[in-house]
Amino acid sequence: MFTQFLGTVATAYGVLGALKSLLQTRQMLARRTSGDVSAGFLASYVGGYAIWLAYGLSTGSLPLIVVDTVGLLCGGLTLAVALSLRGSLIRPATWNSGNTTSISQTPEARGAPATAHPEPAMAHATGGTRVGPSPAP
Repeated sequence: MFTQFLGTVATAYGVLGALKSLLQTRQMLARRTSGDVSAGFLASYVGGYAIWLAYGLSTGSLPLIVVDTVGLLCGGLTLAVALSLRGSLIRPATWNSGNTTSISQTPEARGAPATAHPEPAMAHATGGTRVGPSPAP
């Protein structure tokens, strides 16, 4: 009797845990970016559910089958959303990650005018003293 109760509680907990990946999906869709999410982690997460589902099917374990089916579907959806928000799957260089730009781009390539002193001028936190290059004439 206790074993059945424990199995039911474990299954419910596993299903709720598997559904948690949908929170990440919702956040990515709201922000319209997946740059802060590791696609590699999501792929290994989904792969783990796939392996455990195969094991559950081979042993006929209903709790494993239920939990891992839900996990595979929710994790797969989260991975698909993350990858689709990045752009072309064939050309990862086109993946966008929000408002960031590639570090290989020069200011001129981004449309900014060329300057003699590319580093920004900073004011000292205590006295407002200018630190950095003088402005270009």
